Amino acid sequence: MKIELADYCIRCGICEDLYPDLYKRNYEKHCIDVLYDELPKEMEERAKKSAEDCAVAAIRLK
Repeated sequence: MKIELADYCIRCGICEDLYPDLYKRNYEKHCIDVLYDELPKEMEERAKKSAEDCAVAAIRLK
């Protein structure tokens, strides 16, 4: 499973605040970085929860 952020992400930081093991704010590029190219199996439920918690539904799981 992979995490992608849609272009309309507002970079509010909720994902990083709630899931610092999955996301990191990139101040230089003004974006949110996903910390995994391919999620470990044990992180998939957290990724699904993070997508539900996104303020603008910008987190996509593939």
